[in-house]
Amino acid sequence: TFEGEEISTVFNLHQNRPNPFNGETVIGFDLPKSGTATLTVYDLNGKVLSLVNGEYAAGYNEVTLDANALNAAGVLYYELATENHSAVKRMVVVK
Repeated sequence: TFEGEEISTVFNLHQNRPNPFNGETVIGFDLPKSGTATLTVYDLNGKVLSLVNGEYAAGYNEVTLDANALNAAGVLYYELATENHSAVKRMVVVK
């Protein structure tokens, strides 16, 4: 790590930016340790629109989503889940 740079020791799911969005959005998150995490995007009915599974480093990570790939508009939810943690946030897609 660089001088003065802190590695987060907490699990934290950030609000996507920009929000609302109509092109791409970035979802950032902090992991206390490296490992597998799954980001799931779903609509109000619980239908899964996107599933991103990956190996991520401890500290800050981000995933970019494309609105066209989600093929949905309006209020959506996204959940980040790891072995020990999970969190859910809301985002808005405008067409």
